[in-house]
Amino acid sequence: MGGRLEGLSVGELVGVALAKGSGRLAGAVGMVERGEDDALHQVRVSCRRLRSDLKLFRTFPAGEWATELRADLAGLAQACGEARDLEVIAALVRETATSEDNPEHVDTILTKLTVQLERAAARSAEVVLGEQTRDLLTTLEAIAAAPDLKPTAAQPCSEVLPQLLHTATVKLEDAAGKLKPWTPDDDWHEVRLLAKRVRYAADTSAGVLGAEAKTTAAHAATYQELLGQHQDHCAAADALTAMAADAAAQDDPELSFTLGRLTERHRAARKPLREQFLSLYHRP
Repeated sequence: MGGRLEGLSVGELVGVALAKGSGRLAGAVGMVERGEDDALHQVRVSCRRLRSDLKLFRTFPAGEWATELRADLAGLAQACGEARDLEVIAALVRETATSEDNPEHVDTILTKLTVQLERAAARSAEVVLGEQTRDLLTTLEAIAAAPDLKPTAAQPCSEVLPQLLHTATVKLEDAAGKLKPWTPDDDWHEVRLLAKRVRYAADTSAGVLGAEAKTTAAHAATYQELLGQHQDHCAAADALTAMAADAAAQDDPELSFTLGRLTERHRAARKPLREQFLSLYHRP
């Protein structure tokens, strides 16, 4: 947030967080307008951070505006999701393909992914630059200037934030503590989302809580990074499995075989990431 914010009330911090988030999202939309690299990803990140702040302070808004904002932000983030996922999957295929793989098959796979990516990116940009997004930014600015909050929002941040951050951290700890090397992919993904929520909550709280919140944010960011790599490999494996099924249906067993090899490579990549996370999370 920049600077120390101990003297703010919860309501004032909500306004600060929403204003900062609105500015971040507007900047990301500008990146899409200019066709900059990583623009769609930055739109998703901006939406997620805003949704995290709204969730952190969920007991304080009066009326339904926060719920509606979270839904609109989720829709915008989702509109950018396919393009971002395809971008990551294509990059992973390039990284993991080896000289043992048929180069023509790898080129075919990358070409298909690139075509899908270009189409998805065009659809995403249309949404991001559309009227709904402009209206969302206008609404965000107006709400940030004067959020409609319950009287409890007059409480000092220094009294409220420790419990809010503790609640988010406990949810992460409960879910992460149940993870085993054989736990299904979806459970690992859920812990990643909880780690991201803790990170954003700690970032928002750092101006008030200081070093403790910064340390919490740093640990959560480490967990999020590891589990993000894990999720990328899961997404790549799922996408390549679907492509292999299509290849088999089109009576192209050799391409299907190459896709199967690549898929197994990504599934195998999960194991060391899981071990690294569990070792790090349960360190003495």
